[in-house]
Amino acid sequence: MKNAMKMLTLLFILAGIIGCNNDTSISEQDELLGTWELTKFENQTSTITITDLDNSGSIVITFNEDNFEGNTGRNTFFGDYTEEEEVLMLTEYNSTEINESEWGQKFTNAIVSTYSTTDNYYHILYTIYGTSLKIEYEPNRFMFFKKL
Repeated sequence: MKNAMKMLTLLFILAGIIGCNNDTSISEQDELLGTWELTKFENQTSTITITDLDNSGSIVITFNEDNFEGNTGRNTFFGDYTEEEEVLMLTEYNSTEINESEWGQKFTNAIVSTYSTTDNYYHILYTIYGTSLKIEYEPNRFMFFKKL
């Protein structure tokens, strides 16, 4: 009887350990993967919201495992990134520069404002809420994206 109780207790402990090893959780990077469309800029200090300034077309960015690519309607951009605890570090950022629209220029300026001369990376804080991506490019200034 004692051995049966020990065996039963051992089985419950083992089942608990196996049950707690749940790899179905989604990491922030997994949530980030895919294509996102810029919907607005928001200054949360002044409560100013800006949407497409000149109807020049969508700005989209696609995140792959370790690189990204996108377009501003008139130009393309691409590069490499790493992700760590809701911080994107663009280790490389390249783009074409053909007569950018006002909306595209605002996006490009936001990305460039995150550049650090300390390590030569672009440091971007981000948060994902379901199908919404919120990127902080300056204190209290955000870009909002929706997942396509």
